[in-house]
Amino acid sequence: MKKITNEIYALVDEEFMSKFNDTHHTFMKDFYYTYYKKFCSHYKRKPLSIDDFYTNMHRRRIQLYQLCCPYCGAIYILPIDKKIQGTSGPNFCPNCGRSSTIDNVKKQLSRFIRIRGINRLGLKEVKADHPDTEDWLLAYDCYQIEIIELASIIEVVCRDYFEALLFINNMASSNSCTQFIRKVVEKSNGNDFMNIEKANNLFKKAFEIDLRSSMDKKIWNDLIDIVNLRNMMIHNNGRVDKRFKNTGTYQRWNTRIDDKLFRLEDSDISDFLKSVIFAISDITDIYLQKYYSQRNVAIANYYFNRKEITE
Repeated sequence: MKKITNEIYALVDEEFMSKFNDTHHTFMKDFYYTYYKKFCSHYKRKPLSIDDFYTNMHRRRIQLYQLCCPYCGAIYILPIDKKIQGTSGPNFCPNCGRSSTIDNVKKQLSRFIRIRGINRLGLKEVKADHPDTEDWLLAYDCYQIEIIELASIIEVVCRDYFEALLFINNMASSNSCTQFIRKVVEKSNGNDFMNIEKANNLFKKAFEIDLRSSMDKKIWNDLIDIVNLRNMMIHNNGRVDKRFKNTGTYQRWNTRIDDKLFRLEDSDISDFLKSVIFAISDITDIYLQKYYSQRNVAIANYYFNRKEITE
């Protein structure tokens, strides 16, 4: 196991415990210590006193990791014996197999980099065979594939973060209720998360989060342009149509129209990629701040409402 670097797991230590509010702190302190004692009893180990257990917790041989998976709603405690399993913490949810939302974003960016790398290798060979043809014409289809992939990254980031916050804010509901809410949201909003403006409206309505206010104006416009270009490429086979001409993107890029073709350059793709990376960084910071502010409350409510604990 690699060193823990994601938000779905938390080492139960002094810092983690300090994030529970006064109402939950005493309950969770007793809950984790009781779990620890049962673990020691099962493996015939002498447990520490409660005071010793909650002192220098990161140095203890027996450690507890709290899972709070934003994808499947799983909340588990994973005990770790450092002499057997080492000093690293877990990375993946044992229920659904997924990792950090941030790790999933990295995978999306890696996919784009692989696509772009393969495209550049192919274009180099094509250019050798057609040295007199303009680069943007040779790369016309390749650049469209890359724009479509960048639009997909925007959609995945917005959707995953939205669903994670939806989960963390509805933990007081039954799991079936949470799943129902997710299905309703998915059906109601369709592809709205691909449109950054529509996605921003959803975040504002649901969580009072304004994504646009956190970004530079150029970055925001680039995200809009990526989506508008993607729509034109998908729905009109890459040819400029009346719908595209009615967008702000056309007003910003109308000097790049050649008949019905949109002239993209390699430098444009690089600039779009930079804007997507900066946007992801900004959105991730907002997401983590909101997620961490709600996570401990969700965990405490979950355990408090479990029948085997309260009865």
